[in-house]
Amino acid sequence: MPRFMTISPTHTPGKKEYAWNKFRLGRYIAIGWLQDVDLTGKSLDEVTSIIRSKEYESETSAIDSFTKFLSLEIGDYVAVNNVNHGLFGIGVISSGYQFQKYKHDTGDEDKEHFYSHFKEVEWKYTTYVKQKDILSPGEMSWQPYGTLGKLLDEVPPYIRRLLGEMPPKKSAKIIHVVPDYLKSVVQTVERLKADSSHQERAHESLVEDFFCALGYEKHRDIKYRQGRVDISIWDGNNPLVVVEVKKDWNLSLYNSPKAVKQAYNYALDQGARYVVVTNGDYYVVFDRLKGLSSSSNVIGEFCLTALEEEHLPIIDRLKRECLINPNLEELFRYLSESFKQHGGNVG
Repeated sequence: MPRFMTISPTHTPGKKEYAWNKFRLGRYIAIGWLQDVDLTGKSLDEVTSIIRSKEYESETSAIDSFTKFLSLEIGDYVAVNNVNHGLFGIGVISSGYQFQKYKHDTGDEDKEHFYSHFKEVEWKYTTYVKQKDILSPGEMSWQPYGTLGKLLDEVPPYIRRLLGEMPPKKSAKIIHVVPDYLKSVVQTVERLKADSSHQERAHESLVEDFFCALGYEKHRDIKYRQGRVDISIWDGNNPLVVVEVKKDWNLSLYNSPKAVKQAYNYALDQGARYVVVTNGDYYVVFDRLKGLSSSSNVIGEFCLTALEEEHLPIIDRLKRECLINPNLEELFRYLSESFKQHGGNVG
């Protein structure tokens, strides 16, 4: 019976889609560490000894990853994951272990961080799909963090469904919601979308209206052009949120890595905990204390013109009373999770 495991395409923040396309086009999966060492013919004990001799900070993760990777056999299933947000693709292992120095371009500027250990894959499914469209009620998701997820003894039903080997998930009717305090903002967004001649400044006005609806005051809490920042949200002298505003109505987390990187740089300069990238309708929200990379910092994403119940807690997180009164229990949990991510995402 074939087994199943997920794999991350890169350790480099903001480059998962880029690295996935290298997997897809090259028809392989790969892992890092030991970039110069060909492990062909070596036993797992020998591999473990070599890893320990390198004295990696992430030694435990390296040993765990190679143990799983080398145990994958021809016919086993793999899925390339975007942490817990979704899956890039699904394939079947079609070769044993192979070595080629710097085989896999991870998107890292330093070629020394490319991956050299790989196995060939026959891709069966290569369309990105979000987690909410994959899992049925009661189904457990894949492990979101780490180079490799858990090695399961059988292929999960949600993978079988995506491959057409089981009946498709019954799609529930999507019910859009608009809280009263956001109705005027949503109406303004809809009017602007219908106006093809609007200026880029109009998107910033949408963002300002949104944050006003969340309890912030113009000029006092909402500031424009603080350095290179489009909009920033403040509590007195304390920066809370850096907001990067784009005009593109097709903006998304996966097609805007430059905007995310730019916003993160601004947040570092300002000392702001939260980062938002938006076009005034679509919002993706990051908490820089949540993890060790932008992908693990994602709180969530939503469109004001297509809000669902599950999006409302994300918006609540941005309300003024929530940001100026941080949840200490959550901060301690993030600290614990960061240590786990650090162990699993260094390739």
